[in-house]
Amino acid sequence: MQKQIAVFIIFMLASLPSYAQQPDFNPEQMQQLMQQAQQMQDCMSRIDQQAMEALGKKSQAMEAEIKALCQANKRSQAQSTAIQFGLSMSQDENIKMAKECGKMAMGMMPKMDYPTSEKDLKGRHICDSY
Repeated sequence: MQKQIAVFIIFMLASLPSYAQQPDFNPEQMQQLMQQAQQMQDCMSRIDQQAMEALGKKSQAMEAEIKALCQANKRSQAQSTAIQFGLSMSQDENIKMAKECGKMAMGMMPKMDYPTSEKDLKGRHICDSY
């Protein structure tokens, strides 16, 4: 995870010269971009990386469990399991922190396709995804 943060920051810094070449780009904008990159790094450093890795593994295991339930034609149980898991993931402090860090953090998070209510499914069934 630390490597991903470093790569992101390097990417941001490497792209700064192309921003600077734009006609309307000024030193204040450059400073603002640098501050945003620092804020992203600070935000990401507050996330427990080991907890995120554990959540990723838990998410993979849950996906396998839901898929198995669907394949066993236990659609109702699969759906309620997915909703319960989605709720627990949405309440996790590390997930909340990562969301606050912005869209760049989304690529590092565990799969978050789990519904938190029947309404989230928009008339679909969880088993239709498998």
